Amino acid sequence: MRKPLPGCFVITQLSMFLSFAVAAGGATLDGAIEGPQDPATPKRVFALPVVITEAGETILPTKPEILAAASDPAASFRVAASEFSLNIEAGPYYCLFAFADLNDNGVWDPATPEPFGWYTNQPSGDFVPVAVRTVGISIKLEAPTPMPKAAQSADGGSLVRVKGYPVLQLTGDAHARGFAHGKLLAPQIIDFFRFYFLEDKMKSARDYEQGFAKFLHTHFRYPPEFTAECEAVIEGMKASGASLHIPELNRDFNLTDLYAINGYIETRAMRTSCTQFAAWGERTKSTDVDGGMVTGRNMDGEIDLRRVTVSHFLLMAVSPSEPGQKRFVSMMWPGFVATISGMNEDGFYAMENAGITAPGPTVRDMVFFSWTMRQALATQGANATPDEVQSLIDSFDNAAGGSCGPGCITLFATPYEGQQAPAFFHEGDRFGDRLRFAGDVAPHVPQALAASNHPLLYGVSAQRPGKVFETTPSFSSLFRYEAGSQKLAAWQRTSRSVGTAEMRELLQTVAHGTTEYAIITRPNKLEFDVAVASMKSEPWDAPYQPWTTFHFEDVFAQPVARD
Repeated sequence: MRKPLPGCFVITQLSMFLSFAVAAGGATLDGAIEGPQDPATPKRVFALPVVITEAGETILPTKPEILAAASDPAASFRVAASEFSLNIEAGPYYCLFAFADLNDNGVWDPATPEPFGWYTNQPSGDFVPVAVRTVGISIKLEAPTPMPKAAQSADGGSLVRVKGYPVLQLTGDAHARGFAHGKLLAPQIIDFFRFYFLEDKMKSARDYEQGFAKFLHTHFRYPPEFTAECEAVIEGMKASGASLHIPELNRDFNLTDLYAINGYIETRAMRTSCTQFAAWGERTKSTDVDGGMVTGRNMDGEIDLRRVTVSHFLLMAVSPSEPGQKRFVSMMWPGFVATISGMNEDGFYAMENAGITAPGPTVRDMVFFSWTMRQALATQGANATPDEVQSLIDSFDNAAGGSCGPGCITLFATPYEGQQAPAFFHEGDRFGDRLRFAGDVAPHVPQALAASNHPLLYGVSAQRPGKVFETTPSFSSLFRYEAGSQKLAAWQRTSRSVGTAEMRELLQTVAHGTTEYAIITRPNKLEFDVAVASMKSEPWDAPYQPWTTFHFEDVFAQPVARD
């Protein structure tokens, strides 16, 4: 038996009126569409049913279902003006979506980009079910600002295209790098904050302002080098002349918002599905890697409907002028001074997966783990040992003795030159950590490692089988680890080596439509491959898309001259 939605879905104090004219077998939904485009621009509206289980659980449409409807002309209704009247099958609850059909082809084209939106009851809110007698239906259409195509420069850096990908080349000290970053990419930083962080991750501008934004000021400490570069980003954004207004917050973008971007993994209020692998030595002989190190990672879960994490994927080629700091490439998005994906000029590699944390109170004096990783890339070399990396991590420990607030599983790897532990996983949370090496856990494959989103040593005990602390890992994390690690084990038993082709196969094996980008590195050769999900209205299948190979130096070409 279906039950009514909770009271939080009753919507009041809204300006427009929605009427249901219940007819035989159907109903009519009336509403309005807002957007920056010409009112005469063709638009399309579609409704997707909401399921209410017998237990009273509300099941909203999934992202794949929304994308499928947006790409099917038969699933949406064409609107020639700003008002719509949509005939639907009779049903208790629906979620409403709309897009500006700029080319009038009947499908949503995110690559254009065509403005998109849904009905919600709060700024940056998730889509909200509507029912009979709901009032105030208005759908606002918005689109991100495309990444610039032409080369641009500012003091401290350049934005160029290399092999079709945007590359932000940053040089100099923290102020110079930050200023160039902010000046060259101000609109795109705003996009990432509004459309990924506020809208997709927080799902509420109010909850961000009243919750996480305050948490950033009460529970974290910010190293001076990090703060200096972030402040310079804000300075550069202001100098760009771009609008920094955040309409959902009714104010301009500020330093706290930039911190929120760099610390987004510290919220961990989402399910993430990243997977990583590494192989070296005997595991990679007779391949293109020829006994060296090869790593692979699927970056999963940052999948906003507007596809900002695809359109705004960015390679950052950073050349710090601070003494002793190394050049590195960060594979992230605009606004990231820190990183969770990167490799440096010596072939040192660091990439993070979401993990599981022990139960317990929040702690103070935390440092973003993304900054710890950035510092590892800037300081660790090809001969970095596990003890040296652990020492760096420990230098950022919080008041409770841990290093990663929400739980992290991070792969560190170096070029393989015969050393005992050229790659290892750091498993930790805000209370502690532990290193995991090849062969430590089943299936005990030598010279190979795999990880998904649950630790295999930290927080694990024979007295709690199947648990990490008190948590049962998700089916997704369990299946991805089992599928990937067992494939590695089978290849080892059948004498199949792991090269780039096999690493692509591994990443495809553990993908399930939520991978916004995928990366393979060959640290011994200072090479990396990138694949990014499509800009079509479809799930995110990055490892199945075309791969592009870069040598490390490719992205550090001489910046173009400034105008």
